[in-house]
Amino acid sequence: MVAPARLSRAFAWPSSAALRTHGVSRSLHMSRVVRAAPAPTSAEQTAQYPSEGFNSSLWKYALLALVGGIVAVRARPATKQEETKPYLTELLESLFVPKEEVQEENRKHLDWSMKKAEAQLLFQDAQKPPAHRFKFPAALDQYPQRSIPVGSQLDASDIQPNKERV
Repeated sequence: MVAPARLSRAFAWPSSAALRTHGVSRSLHMSRVVRAAPAPTSAEQTAQYPSEGFNSSLWKYALLALVGGIVAVRARPATKQEETKPYLTELLESLFVPKEEVQEENRKHLDWSMKKAEAQLLFQDAQKPPAHRFKFPAALDQYPQRSIPVGSQLDASDIQPNKERV
């Protein structure tokens, strides 16, 4: 039978010396920090790259596309020379709202603003009716609700006067 101490040692983690012999570091804080050390140089790091500039084929194709676009715009069939506007002018006019439509919207907004201002003046001068404040509001509960004084509606037809007192 194996003793408990031997059993615990059998399942324990290997020591740091054993790890170092196999080239394994125990943790990151054990590793050595090297500061201001020059980067290692090797043949792989001195690879030659082609120089970058405006001579790549991308710029050639972009220039050809621009020239082709200008030629296509110039070569399109023109309708009537007097009525034709430049292409950029036509493009800008198609993007903007016509002048008459803008003026109509401005007039509608001005009318609406004037109505709102008149309504504001009307409500600004309005006053609440003066409140009638009672000094003792609890006294209202002492009187009947329909302003009929207490005892004013007695039916005295069946009452007989006392003859001894008359």
